[in-house]
Amino acid sequence: MKLLKRDHTRLKKLLMRAYHEREAPEGDELWQMRVMSHIRSLGPVRSGRGYIALFEQSVWRLAPMTGLLVLILVALLLSFDLMPDYEMAKIFIDDPVEFTVVQWFGV
Repeated sequence: MKLLKRDHTRLKKLLMRAYHEREAPEGDELWQMRVMSHIRSLGPVRSGRGYIALFEQSVWRLAPMTGLLVLILVALLLSFDLMPDYEMAKIFIDDPVEFTVVQWFGV
């Protein structure tokens, strides 16, 4: 939900006023010590997510562009008439000496 600027400033003023008018918490130092010891006894929160799950968002962001890139490359390769076996056979039949030189020196 988007707030208008005037609604945003009005909400901010309302929250500031509520914060400044709050009551002081009732409790002594023993209460604070018990609360802190309880928090310490809870221990750290385990997320349960593995290392692979950390990259999940990046992979899903890159997946559409990767698919598009693959489609473009396939279309380009299909548009070119690439038949290397045919070309090599044609060179050998036309001029076997040139084929041997191409094979030896990569010229």
